[in-house]
Amino acid sequence: MKNLFFWMVLIGSIFAILGSCAKDDDSAATTTTTSKTTTTPSGSITMGNYTLSGVYLTECQTSGVSTFIALGAFPSDVKSYGFAFVVTGDDNITTETHTFTDTGCTTSSYINKLVRDNVTVGTASGANYPLTYNATGFKWTVNTTTAETFLENLYSSINLDMTVGTEKFVASTGSLAYNLVTPGDTTIYLGSESSSATPSTVGAQVYTK
Repeated sequence: MKNLFFWMVLIGSIFAILGSCAKDDDSAATTTTTSKTTTTPSGSITMGNYTLSGVYLTECQTSGVSTFIALGAFPSDVKSYGFAFVVTGDDNITTETHTFTDTGCTTSSYINKLVRDNVTVGTASGANYPLTYNATGFKWTVNTTTAETFLENLYSSINLDMTVGTEKFVASTGSLAYNLVTPGDTTIYLGSESSSATPSTVGAQVYTK
């Protein structure tokens, strides 16, 4: 199970790194296309005067791909990536990393979805709302044989067996996790999820509905 916790930390680090550098790299790192999701939205979550519902996507990005491959975060066939935030119920969300084999976020390589349930919205601090929820598990999809080999090797200690094109749910501990959201009419900004405390700031990346 050590690899499972390693992945949780690694994904959190990716969000933190990209969130802090996105504005500086916008001219070279993003395109006019957006990320994608395969998740069906449902329900809504209220934050003050805002109601979050549906799907929120970042722009398609290419910056740092080689670094993430070297870190073991992405399969070697990845050339672009993007993120999604999906409201899946009145107290349920997924935060997602989507990777692609082309530079335009068209052809999927590997999808990682963090499944979060029992979402509770705290009292706002300025424009930011703290979230508390249970880290229920992961949904993984591999859409290439390269991605299949990548994920199975990463989790060889638990004998993970993936099938190309089939989503697999892997349950987690359900422990509490914390985040921070700045909602808008059609946008949100996310913090970097923490297992110990609410983040003090949100990232620079914008998720658009």
